Amino acid sequence: MSKTVIKFENVSKKYTLGYMNFNGFRGFLPKIINRIINTQNDSSQNQNDDDFYALKDVSFELKQGEALGVVGPNGAGKSTILKLLAHTIEPTSGKIIAVGKISALIELGAGFHHELTGRENIYLYGSIMGLKRKEIHEKFNSIVEFAELEQFIDTPIKHYSSGMYARLGFAVAIHVDPDVLLIDEVLAVGDMNFRKKCYERLHEILSKGHVTIVFVSHDIYRVQALCKRVIFLDKGCIRKIGQTSEVISYYYNEMNKAASLHEPKTHEKRWGTGEVRITSVSISDATGNRVDAFETGGSMVVTVNYYAARRIDNPDFRFIIQTTDGIWLICANSGYTENNINFIEGSGTVQCFFESLPLIHNAYIVSIYVGSMDGQIDYETWPNAAQFAITSFSNNRAPYLPAYSGLIQCPAKILHHSNKVVK
Repeated sequence: MSKTVIKFENVSKKYTLGYMNFNGFRGFLPKIINRIINTQNDSSQNQNDDDFYALKDVSFELKQGEALGVVGPNGAGKSTILKLLAHTIEPTSGKIIAVGKISALIELGAGFHHELTGRENIYLYGSIMGLKRKEIHEKFNSIVEFAELEQFIDTPIKHYSSGMYARLGFAVAIHVDPDVLLIDEVLAVGDMNFRKKCYERLHEILSKGHVTIVFVSHDIYRVQALCKRVIFLDKGCIRKIGQTSEVISYYYNEMNKAASLHEPKTHEKRWGTGEVRITSVSISDATGNRVDAFETGGSMVVTVNYYAARRIDNPDFRFIIQTTDGIWLICANSGYTENNINFIEGSGTVQCFFESLPLIHNAYIVSIYVGSMDGQIDYETWPNAAQFAITSFSNNRAPYLPAYSGLIQCPAKILHHSNKVVK
């Protein structure tokens, strides 16, 4: 049975916000008096107005060899968890247990000295992590090769780009044989090929079952591909913790609710001639239930309500599915189907039935376009009209994907024909 290597027990981290701007002495005096009174009273009964909790009563534990994802909006407290585990800050209250050697990749250049070369920083970081010089020397070539910095290894790292920092930091962090590996958004600055190599190495590390990983990221696809358990943090508190598919689905629902409450409809970026106006867009399953989380291979229906100010012949309705960073994956056109729309006028509804979604774990955007068949006229374009997520597999496979699994799941048959030579 795996041992517990990380444990948070009712951990809180409190900061006192700055109090320099008091509008002169008239504002300054009441603040000072209030602080004196608060320090004399029981802190559990009197909380200072300037107190800010980055984390509040957070509890969880992690077994050896597990990968835990931490998601949430900006300012939720995700990086605070990593900094507490790395001992760069201490908790205000609660208890933290972290067993073994901890290697952290939290901030670019953390643990590095800018005036030293890449070579010197490798030995510096290794010694900080408790490695002997001989051990660092044995790992040195592998670190440099992984970081792809052979040409610059004797250059002071103050001249490195952010991508070079990330490469060196990650290479060193995974080569010091940590028991716990902490990773923040720092990998986002690397180029695509290097990020792919990093995630493949992380999967390799996890497959051995000895290293525990805490992974903070806004890249939900990577979180789902790497982690079997996830924490959803919001305003310093755990909103949900559990299996990846369940937590991510809940996270999407909550973020979509927040977006609909706080984003004024008048600020939507829509364009076109205005002769057609999309009045609403909704997503549902095959039975008509409004949902925003689906299985790979599941059915999805996108319903568009519109108003056409005049008769428009042969309009082209396009239903576009994109990743959250704008990559087009699927485009269904009404003009190229057997159910061609002859004309529209006044109010109406158009539905697109995606019978089998070939997508895997990620967040997706639905954009709607209404134009002429020849593409010369844009009547209405509504990017990011709706959002949905793929959170599980229809065949109940575990939501644990290799780093090279891609975004589209295409049915394929692989055949093997042996050319074995018989002696």
